[in-house]
Amino acid sequence: MALALYALWIGIYLLSGHDARDFTVSSPTFVLRSDASAVIHYDPSYQYATHSPLGYDGQFCYYIALDPVNARFYVDVPGYRYGRILYPMLARLVALGQPSLIPLALVLVNWLAIGGGTAALALWLRRKGRSPWLALLYSFYPGLFFAVQRDLTEPLAYAFVALAVYLFDFGGQRRVLWAGAAFALAGLARETTLIFAVVYALGLLWTTRSAGTTAGVMDGACARLVAGWRPAALLLALSVAPLALLKLFLALWLGSTSVPSTVLPVLLPFQGLLAQGPWQGQQTLVVAGDVLPALFVAALGVVALARRRVTVEVWTLLANVALCVVLLNPTSYDLMAAGRVMSGVVLAALLSVPAFDAAISRHRLWLCVAGILWLSLLPLWVVFPYVAPQ
Repeated sequence: MALALYALWIGIYLLSGHDARDFTVSSPTFVLRSDASAVIHYDPSYQYATHSPLGYDGQFCYYIALDPVNARFYVDVPGYRYGRILYPMLARLVALGQPSLIPLALVLVNWLAIGGGTAALALWLRRKGRSPWLALLYSFYPGLFFAVQRDLTEPLAYAFVALAVYLFDFGGQRRVLWAGAAFALAGLARETTLIFAVVYALGLLWTTRSAGTTAGVMDGACARLVAGWRPAALLLALSVAPLALLKLFLALWLGSTSVPSTVLPVLLPFQGLLAQGPWQGQQTLVVAGDVLPALFVAALGVVALARRRVTVEVWTLLANVALCVVLLNPTSYDLMAAGRVMSGVVLAALLSVPAFDAAISRHRLWLCVAGILWLSLLPLWVVFPYVAPQ
């Protein structure tokens, strides 16, 4: 269903006279920065995004996919943009390196990523004895819908997170290996997805028990730490090492891998949101459609922990809410950025449903309220590309 409805929207959008390059929201500001590339150049026959003088982040994925070597001359912060290398390089592979096919390949990769992430989450929910239809809340979360519209990295990144979680729980004896590989791919698409990997690795320290130990001697916290450190270290190393190696390469090649200070977490709770004051319509929509539902599910997580449902899924939810909502930087507290940044909160909330079921009798009411608030912004993004000036 998710793939069909996304395909319908994409088809209508393209058939209504739009170019596949419109998904990138490219600006002349960056495409005219250099003449180093033979394939990245200004096209006088194309109508660039005049409503946004600097365009949007998808244009940088497009330039990297077009010319991985020379795109550094056309992006705003090369060390930061190249750190999310998987999406543009996968699109380049799908397009067989043909520049004319890359705009469609970017759309195709994200379309398939939405379907893949939804399928992995639905299968996980079914194997946990929960309705797989809950995964549709993830599919149509407005932040992910917007990311598809703008050729952004979130659909692919969180699809690999959903796959990693499924493999972690149902991957058999090699589950740590397979989950680590999937987490690594997620990190190469978007580094903030490694919140999941770190929490799952820490969870192994607590939940793993050594084989053959007796309950009276080795069934305490120390025993779990001793038994769990090897798989935890393996999962963390597999998840983080590829991105660390990429950052090292970028530091040697570009001279810097610095992350802009404007995207780093703030120090005080909701400092980023308060810095947006006085609130206008956009900030009100962010609070209603992103912040409040995130706080609702975080409250459910706290209650679950208080009632001794200490699960890695709940801790992952609280970690995502803390870093991607409570400590979110002011720059990301706008209508376009907030939703995509908070995509991990929605995924983590759905993964926490089994823990909520076991701990909170009326959690479905609050989860339903959160879901309605999350989806409330979807109509805006469905019609936005048609009403915004191009």
